[in-house]
Amino acid sequence: MKNLAPIYKALEDADQRGELIPFLLSLDGHFRRLECGPVLGDLHNAGKISLVSDENFAAIEALGHNDFWSVFHSLVQAIPELDCSYQDVLSLVKKLVDKAGSDGAAGAPNLSLVKWCKVNPEKAKQIVSEAKALEKNCLSHCVFAIQGLADTELAFDLLDHPDKRVVAVGLRSLGRLEIDRGTIAKRVIDECCKAIAGGKDQDVRSSAIETAFKAWEKIDSSEPYRQKEFLEAIISEKEGDELVQLSAFLFHNQKGLVSESVEQILDAFSGEVSNPQAVLHWLNHAIHSKDEKWSLTKVIDAFAAQILKLDNSIEASQFYNFCQWIWEDPDNASQLFSRWLVSGQFSLCKFLVEMVGEAGKNNALVEISKRDLPNDSNDQIFLARKCVGFLWFNEVTAASILLSIVKNGKKTAREAAEELLFEPLLLSYGGDLRSFIERQSQSPSKRISDCVQRLIKNHDTYIAGLKRTEHVVEFLPTIEQRRAAGMKDRERNKDIQKQAHERSIFAQLVTHQTLLYGNKSFSMIYGAGEEKKSSVTPLSEISYSTEYPRLAVVDPVGFGQMLAIFRVE
Repeated sequence: MKNLAPIYKALEDADQRGELIPFLLSLDGHFRRLECGPVLGDLHNAGKISLVSDENFAAIEALGHNDFWSVFHSLVQAIPELDCSYQDVLSLVKKLVDKAGSDGAAGAPNLSLVKWCKVNPEKAKQIVSEAKALEKNCLSHCVFAIQGLADTELAFDLLDHPDKRVVAVGLRSLGRLEIDRGTIAKRVIDECCKAIAGGKDQDVRSSAIETAFKAWEKIDSSEPYRQKEFLEAIISEKEGDELVQLSAFLFHNQKGLVSESVEQILDAFSGEVSNPQAVLHWLNHAIHSKDEKWSLTKVIDAFAAQILKLDNSIEASQFYNFCQWIWEDPDNASQLFSRWLVSGQFSLCKFLVEMVGEAGKNNALVEISKRDLPNDSNDQIFLARKCVGFLWFNEVTAASILLSIVKNGKKTAREAAEELLFEPLLLSYGGDLRSFIERQSQSPSKRISDCVQRLIKNHDTYIAGLKRTEHVVEFLPTIEQRRAAGMKDRERNKDIQKQAHERSIFAQLVTHQTLLYGNKSFSMIYGAGEEKKSSVTPLSEISYSTEYPRLAVVDPVGFGQMLAIFRVE
């Protein structure tokens, strides 16, 4: 076993010199993480060092980020071992928490305080008493003192205090205590309902919401004890911050909620909230397609309402769970695409485009079922136009939606969808889209197979006509037009390359050299002692191609105008 006597002596001497914290940094990292905490506690209790001296507090405050986290865990481990006044313990805990800031481990000193309170119950009760007297530091840490004491009656006693700050501490304490009886959990919920119904203090209301969600998890999940009443009282106030808080606890503590309560919260998200981005974040993490408590229709409505309230555009990649739920079942995609395209809202349609582009789903097939298609033929035509306007660069996806209208839509909508399939889709894309259309000729739906035959025939006629005009001189662009187009293409490509380099992680790691021509590159690598080594790298071609819409060349002005109208109408 390692002889710790020299380390004890060295720590004592370092503290006497006012250099305890720097000396801790010099110790072996493994020892500092695993064994140093109890050693510090022993020395402090013996009066050989003082972890709570002004010199050590100043040294902790002066530490840089990396150095602070190097000694943080040693000091946290020492807290439960300390035999000192509650004031000294609270001062050390506060110093460490404040210095840790918003880091995920910043709460570790509070957990050590809970352990200290278990070992020192009388001193923990002093913290509670001083909190009742509104002593600031004790009031901030009273929750952890009660948690260490594991005394529910002590927490209930705080609820009768005239000061709202103490009441809020009592409510939060009840949420942290281990409650193994349903009757006590119901009593906790009763107090939470009382706090929501009888007061406007935001700290008390916030504490009541947190504690109620935790208490419901300790009751039989089939018994929604006062859930509807409690949620109605919160939602009816239309307080945006509280709705955001509901979304957070919908993620953290949803196990105690019944499906009706989940839907009640989702309905509330169609209203005003203080932070739509936060609501979407928590909602995305909370939803689970395999949980019957979640209604896809309600979730879609909640997402739509909050996306429309965002000041800036949002990327579909930020909502992985939501997108996965949509793509795992064709019926889910049918419902989402139908409702959001028919809405005509630019931000919602743009989100759909990003969804299709994510996870390699550029050619994802979306079939709108007859149930999800709007009943009115004008709405069906509107859906088809929005589909083409926004999903233009995902031509196979757009075609699959248009064919759904051909299969399930009203007569006028079917005719409009077929026209859009031909112009602009087939007139622009002859690769993947043409292959997809040809495969649909075997569709069991007579409407689709007949439509496809007409499309292929008309497309063949169109391509043949184009070939006959290839050599008509009057159709060829002039030299000036060619030059203008070439300059425009070069500028566009230059801008694309610039943006690609700015977003590339490799551009930040390696140097950039431009080779005009050659089969290989040659460079010299200089090592230690002027050692030189040559490096020869063979060069090979890497290419990427994509189909460029033909109409963008044949009629760029009319084509661009048509897409713009489809998007904004």
